[in-house]
Amino acid sequence: MTSPAAASADHLLALDVPSIDGTWYRGMTGFAQRTPWLQPLMTAYTTVGVLMLCALLVLAWWNARRRGDLAAVTAVAWAGVGTLVCVAAATALKQVFAESRPCLAIAHVTTVQPCPGPSDYAFPSNHTALAAALAAGIWLASRRLGLMAAVLALLEGFSRVYLGQHYPHDVLAALALAALISFGGWPLTRRPLAHLIHWFVRTPLRLLLTSTR
Repeated sequence: MTSPAAASADHLLALDVPSIDGTWYRGMTGFAQRTPWLQPLMTAYTTVGVLMLCALLVLAWWNARRRGDLAAVTAVAWAGVGTLVCVAAATALKQVFAESRPCLAIAHVTTVQPCPGPSDYAFPSNHTALAAALAAGIWLASRRLGLMAAVLALLEGFSRVYLGQHYPHDVLAALALAALISFGGWPLTRRPLAHLIHWFVRTPLRLLLTSTR
């Protein structure tokens, strides 16, 4: 049982942590400690998950190229561009909000992964933003692959909290940011990207865009 002094110390160290979010974080890190069999899987997945999403994006490109579907090829191109924009935005927001990692702000928490340094900020989650932006771009190119990508992106966000690296709100903000940029930017960039793709079809790069004549 936590003593009143320890509880008071926890409160002082987490004054900037929303109580519900801090409770969820503690619950998740506690769950992680009770599931040692899952720890190596989540540790591997937090990196492998992003690679799997990249593989799905390549598959979406290959299928679109094979069918000669230039609209889907355009969506794949936006997936790449939109992901870069999303990661850049997430990185900039980290510097603006400068939110400490929860493993630094909340006392007496044991995490699966070591806690990053104080200059490695938490809000929003870069891993989740990257995964979610890739998933959104894949969805625009292929609904079938997009459903698989969405599951992988959500699991990526789960892994970041499970490993003790982020608050739940860091992950939710990253998901919202990726959705805003990917789905909001697509109507604005679709036409110019399509013109660019059609121009490239008339160049030696045609083979990267379509296998049809």
